[in-house]
Amino acid sequence: MMTYLLIGIVFAFLIDLLIDYLERIGVQQRRWSNIERFFCVLIWPFGLIVFLISFIKTIFKTKKDE
Repeated sequence: MMTYLLIGIVFAFLIDLLIDYLERIGVQQRRWSNIERFFCVLIWPFGLIVFLISFIKTIFKTKKDE
């Protein structure tokens, strides 16, 4: 149980870092509330799957446009 929560905390931290990075390069992002972070820690496997699917779609969409 502790490992599951620790992975969730690390995952939420990485997503926060990604949001900060995107804001620095000029991509408009909405900040997370504490409740959203809490749920991210609890359901991180689902969040990871959604993130990976979106990331892969973005990569293939970018390559098709070139």
